[in-house]
Amino acid sequence: MKILAIFVLVCMICLSMVAMAQQDTMSQQDSMTRREMGPPEWTFDDVAELSDWQDYHNLAPTSAIIKLRDSKGNERSVLKIEATGDNPYIYPGGSVPNWEPFSGYDHEIIYIGVRVKESDEWQVDYIISRNEEYSDTRSRTFMVEATKDFVDLQFEMQWNDMISGFRIHPGANRNKNTEIDYVSLRGPVLVTQAPRKLATTWGRIKDLF
Repeated sequence: MKILAIFVLVCMICLSMVAMAQQDTMSQQDSMTRREMGPPEWTFDDVAELSDWQDYHNLAPTSAIIKLRDSKGNERSVLKIEATGDNPYIYPGGSVPNWEPFSGYDHEIIYIGVRVKESDEWQVDYIISRNEEYSDTRSRTFMVEATKDFVDLQFEMQWNDMISGFRIHPGANRNKNTEIDYVSLRGPVLVTQAPRKLATTWGRIKDLF
């Protein structure tokens, strides 16, 4: 009986490892496919996306993507940014964007999953040519309320042109932490349920001994 239980345990561990490897591969392929098929999107499931968020002002260096669980037990890969001055902003994809211009007519909403501990007014500036400067004449402001958990927000930009770049001001409060789960011009990003822990299965197998 013990030999059978050990054999079952080994098989389940192997299957779990194979499933995790397949899930990681599919996640990377899905990230690459979504990036190639339209306007920009960042889910922070791939650490390579961190390089797209290195141009900023009045923010602490973005040096890591953090994995955490929300109140529902879902695992999230999060970009955490901290304001160090009164006018923080960051350029998704860089100050010279690494993504192609997209149609503001077809993609007029910025979808963002975020959690903040302090309510604040956010601002999004945009440009319609890589040769122009950012200014308040092309910007929108949005009130982001403090929440205990992540929320899915929609910033309706009403930009009716080809968009060549944008930057996000996550409020104006110094020393404020902001956790960003995703930023997308394609639609809200669904959070998958956390996989069942192997420890639960092991606990059941131990009962066989």
